[in-house]
Amino acid sequence: MSQSKWSSDEQALFDALHSLMSERFAEVSATSARAIFDEALARRERSAAQESSGGWTGRIEKGVVSPVASTHQGGRVRADVEIVAESDELIDSLLHQILEVGAVLVHLDEPPGLNEIVQVKLSFPRAHLEVEARARVVHQSSRGTAIEVSGLSREDRVALQAIADDRRRELEDQAALESGPGVHDSFQDHHATPPVQVAEDPMRSFAPYGSRRSGVKRTMQTTGRRRFDMPDPDMDVVRSTQHSMESGLVTREFYGPAPPWFEPGGDPDRVEELAGERVLDILLQLSASGFSGAVVHRHDKKGRQLLFESGYIVEISSEPRHPVSELGPMLQAANRITKRQLAMAAAHADELGTTLARSLMELDILDPERIRHAISGRLTFLLREFCEEREGSLQVFDASSLPADFLPQPPLRVHVAVERIIYDRLVRGLSQCSAKEREQTMAPELDTYPEVLVQERDRLERAVSATAQLRLVDNVLNGRRRLREVLTESALPPAETFAVVFALHRMGLLHFDRSLHQTVVRERLRENVTVKYLSVHKASYFEVLNVHWSSYSEVIEKAYHELRAQFDPQRVPAELEEEVHQRVREINERVEAAYAALAKRPTRHGYRTRIMPEYKLAHAVPLFLKQSELAERRGQWAEARDAVRRVLEIDPENAEGQRRLKRYEQIIDQGLSPDPADTNQ
Repeated sequence: MSQSKWSSDEQALFDALHSLMSERFAEVSATSARAIFDEALARRERSAAQESSGGWTGRIEKGVVSPVASTHQGGRVRADVEIVAESDELIDSLLHQILEVGAVLVHLDEPPGLNEIVQVKLSFPRAHLEVEARARVVHQSSRGTAIEVSGLSREDRVALQAIADDRRRELEDQAALESGPGVHDSFQDHHATPPVQVAEDPMRSFAPYGSRRSGVKRTMQTTGRRRFDMPDPDMDVVRSTQHSMESGLVTREFYGPAPPWFEPGGDPDRVEELAGERVLDILLQLSASGFSGAVVHRHDKKGRQLLFESGYIVEISSEPRHPVSELGPMLQAANRITKRQLAMAAAHADELGTTLARSLMELDILDPERIRHAISGRLTFLLREFCEEREGSLQVFDASSLPADFLPQPPLRVHVAVERIIYDRLVRGLSQCSAKEREQTMAPELDTYPEVLVQERDRLERAVSATAQLRLVDNVLNGRRRLREVLTESALPPAETFAVVFALHRMGLLHFDRSLHQTVVRERLRENVTVKYLSVHKASYFEVLNVHWSSYSEVIEKAYHELRAQFDPQRVPAELEEEVHQRVREINERVEAAYAALAKRPTRHGYRTRIMPEYKLAHAVPLFLKQSELAERRGQWAEARDAVRRVLEIDPENAEGQRRLKRYEQIIDQGLSPDPADTNQ
């Protein structure tokens, strides 16, 4: 703008600045003066923006607010903010700030520093929706902390837009009622009206959350994984549908629009041919990765499409359409609605082009919570069926291959955890194993330490719901007990304990730690070597072999082989100290010397008479005879025979011992009756 067009105020400002520069700041260069003038103008603009009725503008310099003095995550402040929108005013304001402005203004007692990264959780209890996203602090002032929410996924943004559309319709209906009758004489197109404007009051767009205590709270959760409110399935829907399928009493009538089937654009990200239980592995992998998108299964000209959101199932549809797998017939079979109510809802859905579930809600046939439980029951039944698929091809499409609105709209978007369905299926199957099958499965793992993986705790909570089983997981499956100890200490029946442990292992949520077992084995070996080493040089040959001095050849032979296996130099772990290896070699030499002296009876008898007093030998014979007599009365024939053989080991000519040994061997080896009056003797 040329000087000739300046206003009087602008001319006066120029004259004042020119005079001031000439009289007081003549030494300031033109470049410095220009930079100073630019900064002064910028500060003037910021000050005007902060004092204006429109509030925060987002154009904030870094030096306005000092960072909070805290050291988390490598010296950077990490805070989590949860915003709970329950009232209409909070819902409208939060949706406007997120969808239209891209940032929210909150009041926090201990706000994070400027430019710090925070995790924002947006909760809409009435819509049963929770959204988490990474955000950044962009401004702080006396009015609150401005947080820019830029990490929303496309699915989250679509879900929030759906809530905003629902609020717009609520406001339209309310306005129609207030304006009098005749406004809603016919059904209206849900998409005909423009989006509602919620920012009539310029201050409303940035109404700070936290001005009400229930509006905002700080939380220490640091997980970035989305969590959803998962309603329990209506088991009457599951059972009645199962009964209808088994009995063949299935309807052939269609009610309302078909469940949506989306044709993905582009090539699939993954293609697999199913075999065995491969379908379970694929579902678990998709759930663990937080997958959002579609899985399409085709077999024998039939198709099935599963829609995922953050690893949860939200919809299952069939092609061609199958009435028994749709919500309406399922509700009727479970006696939740009548056929007349089903027909009314179907006509309403057909006319408006909406889903049958939404029509049931809008016509007040069922309340939203009951519908959500029924939808959960339907998805549970269909997912159970899908887990039994053994043939066909599976195609996986990412969310980018699908339309932006492929997810069901809240509040009737229900999330079902894949882990819960698969876990229940595995536990049922494993619980039916026979005792022999359980023993064979557990045998290789009995000395390992089962432990739930810490990084899979979130998925485990989705899988296990029974209180007693959760108690087993928390208190026993902690990696501190061997599997054989887990089976002993568990309050559950052995079959159920086995099923829980191996179901979690099959799902990749639990592993059998062998490293701790090996450590314990090494420590026990080191301890046993020390104890045995201290005793072998002081003991008799009988004590070296850990047997009584009255032992006969079979006992000596068995003890020798056990010690050779226990203290075999070739089986000592190489990482143990050289001292342990040397002691094992000395123990082995001493065991060989003892066996050489005691293996044959003549040398053994001579060694025994040299180390044992004669009176002990004489006194031992009647004691062993008495032991055999007591064992005979109890019917313990093996123990009776052992006592008699010790008598003959000391005194080979003992007539009573020879008579008893012959009788005991006949009873044991030939199965003869022990009754002396029996003529078979």
